[in-house]
Order: sequence, then C-alpha cells, then structure tokens
Amino acid sequence: MIRSLNQLEDAINAYGILQGSFQGSAIPSDKSIIVACDALIRDSEQLYISHSKSGMAKESFRRYYTKFRLLFDRLYTYKAYQSDSTIVKLHESIWQSIQHFKEHMNPLDELPIYDQQLLKESSLTKLAKLFARLRAKQLDEEYLLEIQYGMDSLFDGHKSPRLLFYHCEWLDSFLMALQSIAYDTRDKSYPKRFMEFLIRYNFNYLGLRNRWKENIERQLNTLSRADLLSRLLLLEKEITHYHPFPNSHYDIEQPHLKMMMNEYICAELDYLEKITNLEAEAQDTLDQIPSPSSGIHMTLTGEGITCLFHYSSKVGLFKNKHKSDAAVGVAQHIVTNRGNRISANQLSKFNKFEHIFSLYLVEDKLKEMLHFIKKDIEEVELRK
Repeated sequence: MIRSLNQLEDAINAYGILQGSFQGSAIPSDKSIIVACDALIRDSEQLYISHSKSGMAKESFRRYYTKFRLLFDRLYTYKAYQSDSTIVKLHESIWQSIQHFKEHMNPLDELPIYDQQLLKESSLTKLAKLFARLRAKQLDEEYLLEIQYGMDSLFDGHKSPRLLFYHCEWLDSFLMALQSIAYDTRDKSYPKRFMEFLIRYNFNYLGLRNRWKENIERQLNTLSRADLLSRLLLLEKEITHYHPFPNSHYDIEQPHLKMMMNEYICAELDYLEKITNLEAEAQDTLDQIPSPSSGIHMTLTGEGITCLFHYSSKVGLFKNKHKSDAAVGVAQHIVTNRGNRISANQLSKFNKFEHIFSLYLVEDKLKEMLHFIKKDIEEVELRK
C-alpha cells in the first residue's frame, strides 16, 4: 500500500522545493497534491486487496498510515501550520483510509499534527462549556481543576501522556459521559457518580490521583481508630462496585486509576492492622511483666545480677536443665538497683570481658558472704 503514496510524496517534495526557491515571493501550486489525493484511495485499495494474507495486509496498512501521516505533517509544516483547502483535503483523505481500514489501525499510533490541533480545540471548547454546570453539581473543585490540567497535559507535546490515536475515541466517550452528568436534572449523589465516571473511563492522571489521596487523608485524620477502619472498608467496597470500561485509558502507560486507589486503601488497611497487632503484642508483654514494686530489689546493677546469675547457674544452684529456662524464672522476680526489671535475655548474655568491673563488685560481695559464712561456722564449731 505504501507505493500508492509515491505520487503524493513527489508532489509534496516538489511543493517544498518550489516554496524554498520562491523565497516567499510567490506561493507554489497545490494542484499536483490535490490530484495525488484524488487517486490515493483507489490506488491504496487495489494494493491492499493484492495481499494474500491478512497479517501482511495489516502490516501494509500500518506502514502506509505512518508514511501518510509524516507526509501530511511535512506539508503542514511547509504551510507554517496554517489550514487551507489542501490541508483539509489531506485530512479528509487520511481519515477515509482510517475509516476504511480501521480494524488494522494501531491504537498507539500518533495523530497528524493538524488532527492533534483539531482535537485539542474541539475537546477544550466542549470542556469549558461544561464546567459551570459541573460546579453546580457540587463536585469537588480540585477534581474539576485536575481534569482541566490533565487535558492541558494531554495536548502539550512536551508532557505525558502522548496524544495517540486511541485518544480520539476515548475523548469523545469521556466528554459525552461528562456532558450527561452536567445536564442531568435528576436528584442524585453526583460526587459519587462523578468518581464512578472517572474510574469507568480511567482518568488516571497522576494529579487527580494525588488530589484524591490528599482528600481521603484529610477525612481519615479526623477519625478514631474504629471509625478509620470502617471508613477504609466502606471506601474499598464502593470502589469495588465501579467497573471500568475495557481498553479505556487517559494514559495507557500508567496503572489504572482503580488499581492506584485500591493500592492506597490496601496499604492503609495493612498499616492499621500492623499497628493494631504491635500495640496488642506490646500490651501482652506489659501484662506478663510484673510491676517492679512486687519484685526482689537488689543493690546490684543489671550487669552485676547477670554475673551472679551466671556463676550461680554454673555451680548448679538452679534445677532447670537449661540456663535460659532458669533466666526466665529469675527475671520475673529480680529488680536492679535502679528499680528496673531485667529480662531473661539480658541474664543469659554473660561476657566476662565486657562485665569485668561488675565481676570485681560481685567478687567483693561473695567474699563478704564467705567471711560471714566462715564466722558462723566457727561459732557453731566452738559450741560443740
């Protein structure tokens, strides 16, 4: 099919050469371009039906469309992006081809520059006419502004997303649905209907997602823990009931708006569950630890008690088979010189190099004990 564009390509190239040679003193004729356009549909169809396989025909059309678009853009550039009857003729010709072979059209193909401008002008004009009525529905002003910002971004060639062929149909459906909300006179919850509309048509502009997230966070920050959980579950339930249209995208390269909303809600629910579990575990731990006032208060530090426990275990003062088991029992009752509980884990972690100063203190205490023990034994022996 691409061969059918040869005549048009020659005519546009000649136009560009003549335009440069005249240096603005005269305008070259468009006649050869018009003649090429008139023959284009007939010639392209004949070449299309010559393909024996559908896959070849599909690939042939896509290559044809790409070259046609580039030729159209070239001529439009030559004409300083000003429309005239020839530009309109090319516009009609390329759209005849698109309609005729629409099943082969790649949704991710770019549009001719001229068509991008037409789509921008018509879409923004329609949108501007709807805003006053939409505001009367008491819709969130921030969301309405993000629709405007999203449209501006779509038609800005330097921002994402790129304006692609699929946007023609998406914009038409999106604006028609928005119009039906704007002109609806029934008594309905329009904020909910509006949110459903955004999800159904997948207006996944990141600015809108951010405003929605901020709005939800403001609501959640005022709620108690129980109300917070209820609100998140209700929100999750509402969004679950909103079913997106298949192949409907503002930005095909971004996650679906519904998916982004669900991810945020699930993350909040997970965080709430983790916090609740941690608080419950902390409370259980506190419940298991006796109050320091009910324990055996010692004059030793935590390290000193660890040293004393280590050697008591070493000489077999505890019946427990394992040192760690004995540590659990001791830890339930012993309080340090500062009034703190000592954990079983602390008691089990003895290190003679790190605890050397505490060892000196414990040694002194044990020597005092041994002194009194010897003294008492001597007194008993003398009385025999």
